[in-house]
Amino acid sequence: MTDQQRYDQIGYATSGPVRTPNLDGLAASGVIFDNAYSGSTTCVPARTALMTGLLDHRTSHTRPYALEEGFWTVPHALREVGYETALIGKMHFDPIRSRHGFDHMRVSEHLDAYAAGTKAHPELDHYHDWLTARGLQDWRLGMPGGAAAPFVYDLDAHPTQWVQDETIDFLRRRAPDRPLFLIVSFPHPHPPLNPPEPYASMYDPDDCVIDPDSADANLGLPSRFRKQTAQADAPHRRVRAERLPFHRRQLALTYGLITQIDDAVGRVIEHLDLDTTFLFFTADHGDFAGNRGLVRKVPWLPFDDLARVPCFAAGAFVDGGRRETSPMQSFDFAATALAFAGAEVPPELDAISLRGVLSDPGESVPADRTVCSAVSMKCPMARRGRYKYIRLLGFGQEVLFDLETDPGETVNLMDRPEHSTIVDELRAAVDRQLAATIPDLPSFPPDTTRLPAAPARNLGT
Repeated sequence: MTDQQRYDQIGYATSGPVRTPNLDGLAASGVIFDNAYSGSTTCVPARTALMTGLLDHRTSHTRPYALEEGFWTVPHALREVGYETALIGKMHFDPIRSRHGFDHMRVSEHLDAYAAGTKAHPELDHYHDWLTARGLQDWRLGMPGGAAAPFVYDLDAHPTQWVQDETIDFLRRRAPDRPLFLIVSFPHPHPPLNPPEPYASMYDPDDCVIDPDSADANLGLPSRFRKQTAQADAPHRRVRAERLPFHRRQLALTYGLITQIDDAVGRVIEHLDLDTTFLFFTADHGDFAGNRGLVRKVPWLPFDDLARVPCFAAGAFVDGGRRETSPMQSFDFAATALAFAGAEVPPELDAISLRGVLSDPGESVPADRTVCSAVSMKCPMARRGRYKYIRLLGFGQEVLFDLETDPGETVNLMDRPEHSTIVDELRAAVDRQLAATIPDLPSFPPDTTRLPAAPARNLGT
């Protein structure tokens, strides 16, 4: 998985310049979900949904959005049926090294994203330990130029390369006598946009399109939607005509980071047997990337820019070469992984198993399914078929879009009588989610055991 990658920032889904040949090849061999929706429009809730198969407001938290240790997760459930469980990369747990059912963890985070501040944590991440052991200052902790492109150190010390190398090292060292559940989670293309060379110079900013008038898409929205998208007190989040060269450069660096990840994926899959490995790819959420006059991911409104994500499944058990267009939830991965592993799929989950869809070309994602996002962000979304509904909690303002005729989400259909039935149905779906409770799933004692340090690995191996 990746962090903050738009649904159309992948080769198979765009006519733009970004190149992802390894991901495209995997996707072509598998099943592509063209309308996959994340559980949330921001990082921690989206990752909680992927870990649990539940919208995050239906999970237990110790602090805002952070999953409580001991709450039911897919790795906990798979350990119960004999799987080795591993996480390499970013999951944004808090505390950083919370186990959540993983036997093996090597994590790399965006440290400035922790609300408590990194100084409040008794220990940082494994990537920090790795840098320090090599006499390198952690560039994420205020180092001058640390967030700039090209990357301040050699390619070998970049987080994408670190995740790649840690994954390959783990796959080489592990005993093959247990089945494996492995999450490989790249911290980018989430800012800072600091790819190393050759990726920092790979894309020409002049080929990266930003529409200086894209904020006009918000003009027909209710007042509170317009206010949030205006971001009047945060000019750094808005597209400004005088800064178009800067915005295009930011996109070029984003594409460089994505192609760097694609290369890393190509190297990792050389160490997997796709005849016996089920592989699932997605991002936690998207990015405005200049659309609607906005950059990055604030406001957290579940327009398709943020809520829709790239998503496909490939490898073992997948009868591929297909595209599914009906809306689905990226966190359906949770129920699907359990089903393929022969583990129980709790009926309380919001996720559904896609095992049948993936294995049988005659089956499809239910066309009448209602998918949701961003409930805990106070702007719950519900989509069924072509229609998408969003409510701003506390303001009594709602929008309804027909994504077939209005993919840019500009025309609000709420007051049109011919849409009253779908409005009522999607309102009711959001009401049910707002009233939903935390399910009674098995719990697990928090594991506070510190994982042993990984064996030494030389820089550049």
